Amino acid sequence: MKRYTVALLSRLVALVLCCLLTGYLVAIHRYSAAVIAFGVACWFVFVLFRFMKRTVKDAKRLIDAIHFSEFNISFRNFARKGLFPELIPQMEKAVLRFNQRLQHTEIEQHFYDLLLNRIDSAILVFDNADTIEWINKAALDEFGKPQPRRITDLTANFPEMPAILKKIVPGEVKMIKIKKGGNIRQLAATAVLFSSQGKLLKLVSLKDIQPVLEESESDAWKKLIRVLTHEMMNSITPILSLAETLSDPNATDEKDYELMNRAMQTIHRRSKGLVDFVGNYQKLMRIPAPVMESFSAAEMINDINELLRAEGILFSRDIKPADITLFADRTLMEQALINIIKNAWDACARSESPEINVSIYKNVYHNPVIVVSDNGCGILPEVQDKIFVPFFTTKPGGSGIGLSICRQIMVSHNGTINLESEPEKGTQVVLSLSQ
Repeated sequence: MKRYTVALLSRLVALVLCCLLTGYLVAIHRYSAAVIAFGVACWFVFVLFRFMKRTVKDAKRLIDAIHFSEFNISFRNFARKGLFPELIPQMEKAVLRFNQRLQHTEIEQHFYDLLLNRIDSAILVFDNADTIEWINKAALDEFGKPQPRRITDLTANFPEMPAILKKIVPGEVKMIKIKKGGNIRQLAATAVLFSSQGKLLKLVSLKDIQPVLEESESDAWKKLIRVLTHEMMNSITPILSLAETLSDPNATDEKDYELMNRAMQTIHRRSKGLVDFVGNYQKLMRIPAPVMESFSAAEMINDINELLRAEGILFSRDIKPADITLFADRTLMEQALINIIKNAWDACARSESPEINVSIYKNVYHNPVIVVSDNGCGILPEVQDKIFVPFFTTKPGGSGIGLSICRQIMVSHNGTINLESEPEKGTQVVLSLSQ
């Protein structure tokens, strides 16, 4: 830049001197010399003009190369026309740097496009005007061709889809049923909001969970049939054995009559147990649909506290904020919490200072979370994955339907229930509602 500045200043100084000399010669009436000096001044104007024009032209070539991403250019042949040698390396270095950045960006874009088009989840990105900014191959396969430009274009094949995509919020998992090719499938939809180039965009991911649901349903049926078979065989086998004994034609004396009486009592007891078992199964399957309403979480916990205190069950409360409200079926939520708190109390039976705490707060997505924790005996790791299976119990005399009912209640509220436990350290049950 120093040589460029010197060259520019030298031309300007020469032009100024020629102008001053022309004026001086006119003042002393040396008109012939003045004409020559004026011609020289005009020549310096032309030289300065050409110098600036060529420099601007070369700078324009650099700008055009950046604008049109044409980086296969060189400035070395222009050093004597406009650019000075020290500018050439700088401009070529700038061109090389832009070229490297462009290649890096293109490689990254190709990588992410390839990655997102390989996954089996449908992904689409749209703005507040419902214009689809990006869509992957799985989404195109899901929604069919031609490629939709706006989410309202999905109405033709999926009438409810646009409204669902616009309403879904971050942190929410929305279950969507679609009918395609005569089959009904379920998609799990999640959303993320982000900003790009000053524009607010929403990314929605749609995952086909029908195979997972079918596999889970099949496993659930297998577990249920296994439990039912086990319980019924435990009752029917002794009943058949006693019935065979009673059908003995030689059982006629008084001693045999007493044996028959005891057998009948055993048959009655086992039959009643089987009836009670079936009754518990009916309870599990007859959970009513929730009647949703808004109510104070503190009032619900206070009512549960008064109810359980009468049975000698005590627990502490931590509700933040104190005025938090829940939108759910209060009766069903009370039933679930009573079951969980009673289980916690039973787990603390051997503890010298039992501690049960119920805390309610809102998570980062502003959804209410209820946590019931205790310092009881805990649950063995190999048992934890079975704790919500119907009729499975670790308590003597337990029915095994309490936690199963709690899960059914949370599912009916589009919520979740999770359990964390360590043997001899305690258990924590987390109920999350989606509101």
